[in-house]
Amino acid sequence: MTEQRFGICEWSLPVSGPLAMRLAAEAGYDGMQIGEAGGRQMGYPLNNRRVRELYREEAARCGLRLHSLNLGALLAEGTLNYGRDTERGGWAGESLTNGFAACRALDIHTIVITVEPPTEEAFTNVVSHLRFAEELARESGVEIAVESAQPVEEILRLLNELSGETKVCMDLLNPLRFGTGDPREQIRLFGEERISHFHMKDSIRSLFQRGRRGCVLLGRGDAGYRQSVELIREMGFSCWMITENYYHLPPMNDGTRDFAALAAEDLKTLRASFPS
Repeated sequence: MTEQRFGICEWSLPVSGPLAMRLAAEAGYDGMQIGEAGGRQMGYPLNNRRVRELYREEAARCGLRLHSLNLGALLAEGTLNYGRDTERGGWAGESLTNGFAACRALDIHTIVITVEPPTEEAFTNVVSHLRFAEELARESGVEIAVESAQPVEEILRLLNELSGETKVCMDLLNPLRFGTGDPREQIRLFGEERISHFHMKDSIRSLFQRGRRGCVLLGRGDAGYRQSVELIREMGFSCWMITENYYHLPPMNDGTRDFAALAAEDLKTLRASFPS
């Protein structure tokens, strides 16, 4: 197996930006998936020249790779569910355009777009936006990784409407937390060719419900972390493994524990799970 690389989501920590990057590097992580710093409603901070300089300077200083940009603010607005010819749909197009521009400026090669179309009309609109995103991706040399908590059949239906270049950000917990399937089944169905990278998460069964973010250290919960790792290794994946555990929230942290030390403990588990 090719040597794995290990990252952490920026929002897994209670701090953000260059400070989160520094703490992640000190914990030993190879890279980070960053957020939009507020996106459209905050005036697209990542497209500010000085903000980009600070991100690049800190990444170079601490040897941390900016692996991916997650358009979480775009998800929160829900504008992908609206037609491109509407005001809200126009906001989605603006967010996508600025997201790819930020990727180019920060030398980020993967962009994560989360989709949750609640209706057939929204599904059609999401497909249209993602086709536009694929045009931007080709121009920018950036890979799109779609994340969705919908049943695997709906995710595959969405992917089949696209060019074949768009991949999946595979979350080990979300199918259980949202009650939409088995993550191991999804891994098998998507396969190595369709999975861009993994979100590594674990939690307890009582928190398997929409709207709950609490996690536990990898391998300490009920999400079948060890079984997922075994399957990933059997299938020969050699992509990035990025923890999305929340190191500052209960039940993992009651406010008295060192969130950076918890993140470092999960990294130790990841390295043991995927030895070189």
